[in-house]
Amino acid sequence: MCGRFAMGAAHLAFLNDLQGQYAGLFRGRRFENDEEQGGDPLRLRGGGPDTAPVACQCGIKWEREADFWPSYNIAPRQRAPVLRRDAATGGAMLETMQWGLVPHWTKHPPTGPLNTINARSEALLDPSSGGMWHALKGRKRCAVPAQGYYEWQKKGNAKVAHFARLPLQDEGGEASNPTLLFFAGLWDTVTYVDPVPSKFVPGPDDDREPYPTGNPVPLSTFTILTTVPAPDIAWLHDRMPCILTGEEELARWLDLGAEPQGWREGKGGTADLLVSYPGLTAYPVVPEVGRIGRSDPSYILPVAERKDGIRSFFAKQPPKFAVAGRTPKPVSKAELGEGEAKPKVEEVKPKVEDEAKPEVKDVKPQVHDNKPQVKDMAETEDMAETKDMAETKDMAETKDMAETKDMAETKDMAETKDMAETKDMAETKDMAELRERTPKPHSPPAPASPEIINVDPEPINVDSSPQARQTKRKRENRGGRQTKVSRPAPASEANGQKPITAFFKSPKK
Repeated sequence: MCGRFAMGAAHLAFLNDLQGQYAGLFRGRRFENDEEQGGDPLRLRGGGPDTAPVACQCGIKWEREADFWPSYNIAPRQRAPVLRRDAATGGAMLETMQWGLVPHWTKHPPTGPLNTINARSEALLDPSSGGMWHALKGRKRCAVPAQGYYEWQKKGNAKVAHFARLPLQDEGGEASNPTLLFFAGLWDTVTYVDPVPSKFVPGPDDDREPYPTGNPVPLSTFTILTTVPAPDIAWLHDRMPCILTGEEELARWLDLGAEPQGWREGKGGTADLLVSYPGLTAYPVVPEVGRIGRSDPSYILPVAERKDGIRSFFAKQPPKFAVAGRTPKPVSKAELGEGEAKPKVEEVKPKVEDEAKPEVKDVKPQVHDNKPQVKDMAETEDMAETKDMAETKDMAETKDMAETKDMAETKDMAETKDMAETKDMAETKDMAELRERTPKPHSPPAPASPEIINVDPEPINVDSSPQARQTKRKRENRGGRQTKVSRPAPASEANGQKPITAFFKSPKK
């Protein structure tokens, strides 16, 4: 896919590049930059308030030359120069067109987003597919010049913008001026039924005429063909534009010559040009390129080589001690402690010499005379025994103190336990006395079970007389046998208080 591309070279520089790289297609004089010698600099675009379009002076035909403004971020529905076949001469010519193809049979301008900025080249290779691309591939093929194209690589939920271009030809080449390449494309011209007013309002320094809207001035549009990516750039996206780089490829694709050949099938035909192009250079660029309407030369530079990139960021960092542009204060050796280092070294040397000599001399008399050593050993043994006795005494005292403490704790625990048992016994005794003094509640008598009285008993002897049958039928109609529940009257309480059921009287029939 190709959703953005760059064509930001200055207008005259772009024409010079066409003549330099494709001299066989564009013959004529070149414009030199004589600004340093007092001449005119290379302008951004053709035309102007005091000059006429300059493409014709180079021997190049360019329709609506003044409508093209160089941009490093060309988006759909914007204008760009397109190379196509001149029907009058059979040679190559330029025309400023709008990106996003609108077929010639369209009656009204599209209102929604354009889905014709790209076309799959596979649709042109299959004759049975049909569609509008087959109607255009024979006579309306074009090539779109560009410095490179932008693509967004998916990394999880994010997308990283990359710029893909041709490798630099020279070792000293600059990434800001890459080699021109061409995208294979198709074009068409549409004229709408009703007039379409132009939304273009020229500024104070803008001498352009209103851009064609399709009525009354016909509108020319184009699309870019895409194919499967080359293996070395397949990591970036699953599609890439069909790229043309040589004069022979451009001449075959544009069908240049006195007699047009149209679309040629088979081996060596036109379809052989729609293949992936290997060897492109791709690198990450700034995310600002995703904003439509913004253009800057730094958009096509790698992030590390930009003036505000990573390398320049660390190169411009001031020293840590620099604050608000003040110069650092010189530091003396005394403040750094260098002056105190020398005396310390000199003091160490005599100490080593003084201590080393007496130690060597004292060793000799100790070897010949053993008496002082015996005395020292006896004194050492006495000191050791005294120390052992003192330690033993301390241990004994510590042990006695520990035993005394354990006995005291045991006694306290016993007393606490006795007090708790005495308290529990007292509480138990009080509760028992309170229980004896409390009168026992009088248990009410068990209620008598209700007695069921059969109001409509079943006769023992079955009577088959008509009157008996009628009585039985009446009994069945009112729900079968009738029973009556007779409940005994509630008995009075022992202390003369009426039961609670006595307050609820049955309603009188």
